[in-house]
Amino acid sequence: MSYRTQKLSQDLSATIISTSHTNVVECSGFGERSDVFATGDSGGCIKVWDLSDYATIMSLVEKKGGAVKCLCWITNTAIVAGFADSFIRCYDAVSGKKMWEIPNAHKGVITSVATHTDQRLAFLVSGGEDGGVRVWALKNRELMIQFVEHTRKVTQVLVDVKKPNLIHSSSMDCSILTYDLIKEKRTKAHMVREGSFLSMSQRLDSEQELISVDGNGRMLFWDCDFPEPVQMLQDPARSILQEITVSPTGRYVATCGDDQLVKIFDLVDSGKLVTVGHGHSESINCLQWSPDEKQLVSVGADCCICIWNFYGNSLEEA
Repeated sequence: MSYRTQKLSQDLSATIISTSHTNVVECSGFGERSDVFATGDSGGCIKVWDLSDYATIMSLVEKKGGAVKCLCWITNTAIVAGFADSFIRCYDAVSGKKMWEIPNAHKGVITSVATHTDQRLAFLVSGGEDGGVRVWALKNRELMIQFVEHTRKVTQVLVDVKKPNLIHSSSMDCSILTYDLIKEKRTKAHMVREGSFLSMSQRLDSEQELISVDGNGRMLFWDCDFPEPVQMLQDPARSILQEITVSPTGRYVATCGDDQLVKIFDLVDSGKLVTVGHGHSESINCLQWSPDEKQLVSVGADCCICIWNFYGNSLEEA
């Protein structure tokens, strides 16, 4: 008998063998590390996972907040989450202790959050069901500026990969808007007549185009210098594409949707479909690359988290 087994039998202490979400997993996200990611579910539970052994580093339940609809990291130290009760809350990534909260950050559900931190500026961007986009100072959580040009729910907010003074938002109102925090106004607008934008990501290579996905199974590429899309890729099955994420190098783009499949396309090779992964039994709600581009994490309505190992031309479920 091992020492660990003896100790447990003597003092009847408990140890966790495995853990999982028991509600719909709504969102996930990586910080700066490739071996740690966070997830949030419809029951208000947030978990931080270690990819080296798939164990939980931290787990908490925010009973007052309702569903965790979105989350992001502040470097590797804290997790910012947007809740269904219109609050934004921040937690220590190790202890799970609540560090601060912004009550009634929007009128309704918080749908997307993103952060930027450097030596000069640290801020949080939030998007809401009310169509608003708001920018908050991370130091004191004061509202810096807000934009209210969307007429329907904001589905994604992003801080530009090259110019952090620019932020981008996509919406169900068929528009993508770009705002300049220095000029304090909207500077670009991309619109379509039909096909609400359900998610958006940005390339780190090429011209740093924004890539949107919609209910018609289209990936539309947007260059800031042109009002119309500069490229379009069609999902082979024409399924509703609910999420999109560009890989850290910018070469690959991963999508997922109501067909329960994870699909990866090679942007360098004319958008060729590289591989398809099937691990979920219901629709996929969120998809994230690890910073080293070696793994993908997908979460879904089936309460499952799938970890995919990516080797450039094949996808294998861990």
